[in-house]
Amino acid sequence: MKQHLSAAIALITVTVSLQSVASASGWSRGLTVTSLEENNVGGEVVKLTVGEIVDNSGHCTNATGYAIRDSVTLRGSLALLTSALIAGKTVDLFVTGTCDATGMPNVIGVILH
Repeated sequence: MKQHLSAAIALITVTVSLQSVASASGWSRGLTVTSLEENNVGGEVVKLTVGEIVDNSGHCTNATGYAIRDSVTLRGSLALLTSALIAGKTVDLFVTGTCDATGMPNVIGVILH
């Protein structure tokens, strides 16, 4: 009985740990912006694609790129991303681990290099 209880506790611990990793947020660094789109899909949103693999830690239905919707950072992020696209510079994106209404991973921060 103790072996079964220990095994069950170990399985629960591993499952909880994996779920925490799967929905982690953080910086994706050194990304090359390949396209930008700004439109109104349930509110103003900037969608972008990159030349690297998309961080889809939130298991979003559309992992073809990222979405930025935060009205506080939207215009500044669009300016930085446009500069990166035109100048061929890389960016770092802060991915929240959640999904936007577009089905893409949410981004709330941009750093231009």
